[in-house]
Amino acid sequence: MNCWKLKGRRAVFAWVQSLDSFFRQARLRYLGLGLLIAWVYGSWFSNGIFAPDSARGVDTLRISLAASAVGLLVLAFRPRRRAPLAPGFVLAASAVVSATTLLFFVMPDGLLLLFTSAVGGLASAVLWIAWGELFCQVDLEVTEASIPSSLAVFVAAVLLIYLIPAPVSGIVAALLPLASSLMLLLCKNDQPEGFAFPEPIEPFSGVLPSLVKLAFCSMVCSIATGCVVTSASPESLVALGMDDRGILFYIAGGVVAGLIAVFAIAHTSRMSFSFLYEWAIPLIVFSLSLRALDDPACNVLASVLACAAALYVEVLFFAIFARITAKGFCLPSETFGIFRAMVQLGFLAGAILGASVSPRFGLPLYLALVCLCVVMLPLFLHLQKRFESPGMLGVAGALGPVAAEIGAGVRLGSEVTSREGLAGSVVAQEAGKGTCAAPIAEPVDYVAAMAEAFKLSPRETEVLRYLGRGRSVPYMREVMTLSKSTIETHIKHIYAKTDVHSKQELIDLIESYQEGTGEAAPVSVS
Repeated sequence: MNCWKLKGRRAVFAWVQSLDSFFRQARLRYLGLGLLIAWVYGSWFSNGIFAPDSARGVDTLRISLAASAVGLLVLAFRPRRRAPLAPGFVLAASAVVSATTLLFFVMPDGLLLLFTSAVGGLASAVLWIAWGELFCQVDLEVTEASIPSSLAVFVAAVLLIYLIPAPVSGIVAALLPLASSLMLLLCKNDQPEGFAFPEPIEPFSGVLPSLVKLAFCSMVCSIATGCVVTSASPESLVALGMDDRGILFYIAGGVVAGLIAVFAIAHTSRMSFSFLYEWAIPLIVFSLSLRALDDPACNVLASVLACAAALYVEVLFFAIFARITAKGFCLPSETFGIFRAMVQLGFLAGAILGASVSPRFGLPLYLALVCLCVVMLPLFLHLQKRFESPGMLGVAGALGPVAAEIGAGVRLGSEVTSREGLAGSVVAQEAGKGTCAAPIAEPVDYVAAMAEAFKLSPRETEVLRYLGRGRSVPYMREVMTLSKSTIETHIKHIYAKTDVHSKQELIDLIESYQEGTGEAAPVSVS
């Protein structure tokens, strides 16, 4: 049976394309990252595959984390990084991950078991990079909406694994990478054939030190959370009615992290490194402080807070690194490969500290980790200036004429200017290769006419001006320093005052004013 066909612009699997219509409506396909994260915690932090107090689980987890970090770094520095990973390669990697996880049921102890875990870890690196590349291909609004939603999918998947009995729960956990890759392929179905990420606006050697420092900050957070989660005594948890492998902690932590993620993305004017770190630090500090008390109830609360911080750093920083890539600093495989590798090595180091050092030097260890996390904040602020202070300057500020040409050349009836298209045009212009359209005058007159006719406020007029230039909500949030929810509220008010009910109606109205044929009669507003 030939399962590989050319349909339209991209080569896809026929059986994958048959599901596309359903997922296109539900938009669930962008949430597959949550299933991939659920595979990690559902496989090693539940009793579905490994028995309680089994050394097999600890050894295979450590080997898998180390091997995955190696694979991530290899992919980060691979040749031809501008081209996304091929769909067939991604699907094959997910099959390897699921197969090696299932082999844990029957594989005897020894080197063969560890080798199997290493192979699965190497293959999982492909999936992490592929999801990072996807989030840099789609619009930033889709990326930011998918982050908290992915945490909801993670909680649902892990809760299902907890509720169903072993070994069925272990089989479900092992199949999650396949499900995640299927959703990833559905997302890639919309991408044009031969797509390539634009050349970065800076040499990678110039960005690499700052990128490593930023990943190191995330690594410190992972060390602290891994230490707390793995150092809690299983006996004390069982005495309180909790499971002895910590899966309930990640369920509760996922809920907390998801709520924070929604606030961080939707209700902030500028999502920055320091803002995210300021939310993570209290969770980590409180978890370390509670763990230092060494009380069973405090251990439970400390583990919940540590799991929330771990998921918060692990998932929400995907949005941050997508923004770095969108600004043209580096390629997705470089960004996500280094970040994810450092996070996994951090958790591995934290797990080793929690298991070996914590029983003897608990209080000094927790105090040292608190100090380390706190002193990282100035470094975050420095990195924020490196990556965030230019804001859109790196793409649309320092190269304003190029951005103006792009914005003026895009009609509102077309799709919103993509991030990769904007960055690519900037790079091409810098290199003398740009083929941008001729400059078009700023559409001031029709916006002023509409603002006067429909009694728009100054802020609503400004939003309308950006809409008329084809700008997206994330772009307006950057340049206007407003939260996403505030901008969306202004857009709703524009809809109400202009008496339109869809984007297409607003497009038609704006185009009529652009052509000088619009009705100037005011609309009554309650």
